Amino acid sequence: MRKDIIMKSTLYRKSISILKYLGLLLATILLFLGLNFWSNQLDDLHIQDVKIYNTFFAMENGKPTFYLYGKLKPTFASYSGGAFTQYNNSNGSAYGYNINKDNVQINGQQTHSPFGSKEVVFRIKSDPKHGLTLINQNIYLTDQQHHKIKLYDAHTRTQSHSLEQKDTQKGSGAKFKTNAH
Repeated sequence: MRKDIIMKSTLYRKSISILKYLGLLLATILLFLGLNFWSNQLDDLHIQDVKIYNTFFAMENGKPTFYLYGKLKPTFASYSGGAFTQYNNSNGSAYGYNINKDNVQINGQQTHSPFGSKEVVFRIKSDPKHGLTLINQNIYLTDQQHHKIKLYDAHTRTQSHSLEQKDTQKGSGAKFKTNAH
């Protein structure tokens, strides 16, 4: 009888240990899934999180195209939007930008993943049919808190964040003529 009690006691202790490890494993999996869900939620790209490395114009199919390259600064941020991972914003465009006669306002989205891409890339092609002339419009990077960074000044034809060209009429990177108004 004593042997039977000892055997049940050992089995009971092993069962409790296994249940503890399974509970710990389940809690770890749920924590990971929760963090993964949080980290992949899209959020507005915050201006203070972006370090702009370069902006420039290039010709593509006979039309000027504006490029912006940058990097996100915080650890828990990764980029979603722009040239490689397009998203649809509220007005249905493939890129996050708003257009009026004189200005183009670029906006993007980010996630909170520490393992995602930190590179920020926008490629916006000129589309005169839809009011996107680029060369004749000021270009801004904006966020939902109404912060702005002016990337291109149409009046002076200068880019404040360009490595190769401060003046698109004289710059070595500009391979097209602009029409000043």
